[in-house]
Amino acid sequence: MRRSKSDAKAILVIAMLSICATAARAGESYFYAGTGARSASFHLIGGQYSLYVYAKRPIKGYYTPESARCIFSGNLQRVWPTHEVLSLGSGITISTIVPHKIGPVPVTLPAGLYALYIASLTDCDWHFSLESTSQNTAGLAPVEMLRRDKGLESSSTASVKNQVQFYAQYRTDHGSSVPASGDLQIIHDGKIVRTFPLKVGHDVASGANAFFLDIRWEQSDSQYLGKNTVKFIVTIGSAEFRSDGEFTLTQ
Repeated sequence: MRRSKSDAKAILVIAMLSICATAARAGESYFYAGTGARSASFHLIGGQYSLYVYAKRPIKGYYTPESARCIFSGNLQRVWPTHEVLSLGSGITISTIVPHKIGPVPVTLPAGLYALYIASLTDCDWHFSLESTSQNTAGLAPVEMLRRDKGLESSSTASVKNQVQFYAQYRTDHGSSVPASGDLQIIHDGKIVRTFPLKVGHDVASGANAFFLDIRWEQSDSQYLGKNTVKFIVTIGSAEFRSDGEFTLTQ
């Protein structure tokens, strides 16, 4: 395996390599938008967040049904370790220039895996954002593997023919501007088989702070087929954080 040198289609704008510690500001942020149904999952460190939802009639022409009225329905769910549901709107009909809007409103959300669900009956233009506030202390989200197919999609499996990106959002202590750096370890059968310096950057869609690294597998990596662990060991300011995730490598 080796670090990918091609960042032309990367989801992140690289700030600096982690070997040169990067001063970072802000924190977690998730942003999704579309017209119609959508689902997405993400991990939250937990704490205080600002939630914003906006839905309006799509502009498709003066005489199209969608431009006259549309329906919006969706929710935010905590799916692990417990199940909780926050409604974002249920079968709301928008027939005027007045949009359906939530917030920005403060919400307290515990750590866990979350899922955004925009229902199939939705035909409105909509966007959703969730951002951590400066009330929170520093933290690091669980590591996620994004597999590069037509784009970058979250996945727990990859073949030796795939290019992947390992990714985790982080936040600083109360939004302070501090250096951030770290390393990535690939662990197979309980042994560290590779170590790379992480990159530090910002998510293009949401602007979130993130540690990440693009990896291009090689045929010689077939020796690591099966279950593996990826570990991030990072320093945010003066504090050290560790986070890991699991993935399966196939032929």
